[in-house]
Amino acid sequence: AKGGPIGYVILILGAIAMVLVVLRALFLSQAGSAVKPTIDAAGPLVRQHRINDAIDAVKQRKGSAARVVTAALRNLDRERTHLEDIISEAILHESTRLNRFGSVILMVAAVAPLLGLLGTVTGMIQTFDVITEFGTSDPKLLAGGIAVALVTTEQGLLVAIPCLLLGNLLSGWAERIKDDMERGAIQVINMYQERRESVRSVKAA
Repeated sequence: AKGGPIGYVILILGAIAMVLVVLRALFLSQAGSAVKPTIDAAGPLVRQHRINDAIDAVKQRKGSAARVVTAALRNLDRERTHLEDIISEAILHESTRLNRFGSVILMVAAVAPLLGLLGTVTGMIQTFDVITEFGTSDPKLLAGGIAVALVTTEQGLLVAIPCLLLGNLLSGWAERIKDDMERGAIQVINMYQERRESVRSVKAA
């Protein structure tokens, strides 16, 4: 209450950011945990050269990892460089989902200190208005403006610091998931190519 309207705005933004942090963490947790089961579902079938069955098995699993691996499975007969480009394109397409809410969280981290600074300026203006009208004889008259100036600064920092830390941690987590998806898709490609080479060796023998 001492922060005034600006203080309430900062707290509302902070609450929204924390909700988005929780939602993003849950989404990334789900996306990250789906990578290994997706590869485990496709791997044995790829080794048996049952590509259509592998695609069907992966399709049963929802999520970014399943879509990336499916893109790799559908193009296994293409050249290696082309396959890697397809995987990169699929991961780039999934980046929109994996980066969900990230920009909003970091935006709140940037805006909160500015709102705190705005509250500081507003509080100082109120203080100077009181000094102009009543002088400095009664400290209680000055307390309101000083409280707005200090409390909003504190609120802005209290919101910005966790949002900045958590936002960057979640962004790093999303990048690690992308790397895991890329490694998983390449692992599937390697399984297929190893199986194909072994079949060729047997036929040649």
